[in-house]
Amino acid sequence: MSRLLGVVSIYVVMLLGIAGFSLFVIVAPGRFGNLLHDSLNLFPEVHRADWGKRLFLRGLGLALLAFAVRVVIRIVSLA
Repeated sequence: MSRLLGVVSIYVVMLLGIAGFSLFVIVAPGRFGNLLHDSLNLFPEVHRADWGKRLFLRGLGLALLAFAVRVVIRIVSLA
């Protein structure tokens, strides 16, 4: 039983991490874009007037949230 709880807890932590990260991207796209810009220089800097960049980042967050929901649905269908 303890092995099963270990496996389940790993999946729960992964799904909560993905869901939390995607909610952060949806709620604060400017902050996330600037975080990517400052730390990795992967994304251009996001200003208040950059609605296209914010929309793109919110779409990315929604895609990650949809991925987490899809994983949950597949796990439930296996059980």
